[in-house]
Amino acid sequence: MNFTTKLSGYNVTTSSDDLEMEGAFDVYWEFYTEVREWGIKDVGIYVTKVTGVVYKNDESVLEDERIKINSEDDKWAIFTDHSQLEYGSSICPQDVYVDLNGKIINVNF
Repeated sequence: MNFTTKLSGYNVTTSSDDLEMEGAFDVYWEFYTEVREWGIKDVGIYVTKVTGVVYKNDESVLEDERIKINSEDDKWAIFTDHSQLEYGSSICPQDVYVDLNGKIINVNF
């Protein structure tokens, strides 16, 4: 099953050498089950794509000053962290960490 979750504000953390920045992202992710004749072998989640923008933490930001990010086009490394996920709670991305210098996106579920 395919899902899209929108995250922004306190749910987005960015890392850059320059300035404190903010962002807004769409996280595309999938939920899967590995089924056998005897039952369910595995249940999993993984991120397929992340798109969004990063901008300076300033009210006077212009459209052309925003950094557009597309994990498919720009060769970003995506990591899916579900170590904090507990059964019985909802499954969806909780926050995104973006390292602009290392081109790393970490999505926490």
